[in-house]
Amino acid sequence: MDYAEHMSRPHSSHYPHRLELDVCDAIARRCLIAFDYNDVRRVVQPYCHGFTRTGAETIRAIEIGGRGSPFGKLWTVAKMQNLRLTAEHFTPDDPDYNPDDSAMVEIHCRVKLL
Repeated sequence: MDYAEHMSRPHSSHYPHRLELDVCDAIARRCLIAFDYNDVRRVVQPYCHGFTRTGAETIRAIEIGGRGSPFGKLWTVAKMQNLRLTAEHFTPDDPDYNPDDSAMVEIHCRVKLL
């Protein structure tokens, strides 16, 4: 079953191809992603991968392995270090998730709602 929508890749896209494949794979398989962000280890549920109006490559994700209760935000890919996909899966259940994320002007892949 396909759980992600892969958008067409524009010829002018600035995505590092390998990262795009890893993140889109995580979204399609509904796997958690772990990375260091501002020197803090994060574990997130990735929902959407794309570019903002300012040209920043981002991931819309819910942090679940952090401090406090889970929360969603845009994560800037350039600030991520030691990115890895985990073997742990998640069920997308964020009531605030919008697949047409208005913060992104170019979406490469996103969780498809069933």
